[in-house]
Amino acid sequence: MDLDVNLDALMAALEPPPGHERIEDPEAVPAGAFAFEMDLTVSFPVGGTQIDALEGAPLHTDGEAPIHGRFDTRMTQRMVSSDESLGGAITEAVADLDIHPVSAVGRVTAVFGGRVRYCTGTVIAERLVLTAAHCAYARTNSITGDGAFADWMVFQPQYMAGQSLGNWAGEAVYVPRGWGEPSSGATAGIYDVALVRLDAPIAHRTGTAGVLANSDPLGPFTSLGYPRKATQGFAFDGSYLYASTGERLPDSTPGVIKAENGLTEGSSGGPWFTSETGEMRLAGINSTKPVNSDAHTWSPMLGEAFQRLLARALADMTGV
Repeated sequence: MDLDVNLDALMAALEPPPGHERIEDPEAVPAGAFAFEMDLTVSFPVGGTQIDALEGAPLHTDGEAPIHGRFDTRMTQRMVSSDESLGGAITEAVADLDIHPVSAVGRVTAVFGGRVRYCTGTVIAERLVLTAAHCAYARTNSITGDGAFADWMVFQPQYMAGQSLGNWAGEAVYVPRGWGEPSSGATAGIYDVALVRLDAPIAHRTGTAGVLANSDPLGPFTSLGYPRKATQGFAFDGSYLYASTGERLPDSTPGVIKAENGLTEGSSGGPWFTSETGEMRLAGINSTKPVNSDAHTWSPMLGEAFQRLLARALADMTGV
């Protein structure tokens, strides 16, 4: 489906609500919240949603605030070792998950043929979670060689050590054609974005993160995610949300951006926030890292592929 993307309409849809208010009473769903209910053929079957309860170590002692003053320090606890960095990024555990825009971030669980994959996602519009395409669509199947969507996906906002605001099941997922069917010789990294449409409204519980799209952001970036692979100075196990703040790095690859980032696998799809516009905006996501290094990460630019993906998802949801 080839859509003419109206950038003004897309940007309006991505703007967070005034004050980013959230309703504390989960039963008090605002009027119009179910306007996106629909009867559509889903992209993948929604199966069982049994979620594992991970046991995690308690957070470390409070420490000093991050070196960048662009991130709300009330929500972080310093976790770095004496050298204070991983390739330049300052990495810390998130202590308060209820502060916007962190409130819109959660853990993504996807199952591919019985194999569980954990990622990170962010609510960017009602019932829409932004994550990485490789978290939702496996480009090759070990048996058939064909690509395949996840059998089922679950989003758990504000996840911490087995607790969250609840489980929202995915009922459809959108990935760019360039990810599932890359052109010969072309890099798929610029298409590593996905949108998961949830089975019920969520924004009244989490708020939505504002998105800085169709831009070439300068950074620095504060990346969020649920890293699972332990690394130097960090006993990452997927139980806690971490923030890693670092500068943008030079890179000549078209369509992607590179930044200092100390997070590891499990953080894929997590947001890159920047405040260069004066307010925290999502300007990228955790996509790929170099082999045998946790010092930096690449993100696709949120350009035309993302805009067309969003346009298709919004068109399906609203019927316009």
